[in-house]
Amino acid sequence: MLYQHSKFLIGFFMHQPLWEKISMAVKNSINMFNNAECIVKSMGEDHLEQVKTLQIAIYSDGQSYKGIRDGIRLLPIDKLVIIHEEVHDKNTRLIEIPFREFTKQIANALMTSVEEVVVRSGDLNEVLEAVKSVYKDNCNEYDDFLMNVTEGAKLMSCTAISSAFIFGIRAFWIDPKGVHMLPILKLGYQKILSETKLTILDALAKKRGKVDSLEQLSEMTGLEKSLISRHMNGTDDSQGLVDLGLVSVNRGARGRIEVEITALGKIVTV
Repeated sequence: MLYQHSKFLIGFFMHQPLWEKISMAVKNSINMFNNAECIVKSMGEDHLEQVKTLQIAIYSDGQSYKGIRDGIRLLPIDKLVIIHEEVHDKNTRLIEIPFREFTKQIANALMTSVEEVVVRSGDLNEVLEAVKSVYKDNCNEYDDFLMNVTEGAKLMSCTAISSAFIFGIRAFWIDPKGVHMLPILKLGYQKILSETKLTILDALAKKRGKVDSLEQLSEMTGLEKSLISRHMNGTDDSQGLVDLGLVSVNRGARGRIEVEITALGKIVTV
């Protein structure tokens, strides 16, 4: 079959005028050039649309640096931010060099500065505020965020993962078996909260998170006290801000109701 096809092509070209053969050859060359140009152009466009990734590394004093190094080696990174408590290099068995030298090494390897955010403890409010500041400062410049919790102590890692869920950041840890990526569980409070509830939260956030009475909150929002109370405590049809964990309520002096926004409530107002 192939032999007969070859004979047909040879016979066809033998009977065609020379100028037609040349014309066909030129057309084929032009088509090959155009195809190659499209491929090169496509490769260039893909390169220009490269995603920029920021890695957040959680670190606790005395832990090894290996997990942070592995995260840099195994996953995309354009910038590194380390969230940590005060470091005293207390566990010389695990750390081969002081923390400051380690961050300098990483900065030189990445050819960029390594930012640090220091928290007072691994408490949820502390870590949540730290993650919030990193996210807000960088969300316009970076397309993707990853969080490495490998070298965090138990409490720091747990609160960091909770913070990652809230902001839709992919958290991961690394062990000898490889990289373990946690799913993104971004909490969509903005979709389930009414405009009135968001108004109350915004007012509290602007007042540094706390008011001494419902009267004060009513003056700030322009809402009736009864309406504020209903949205905080909830009704049969919908949960209130207290049940949702977005505000806390305490009985103050002279029986006044003190209202304070929680760490989660602050995140919703971002």
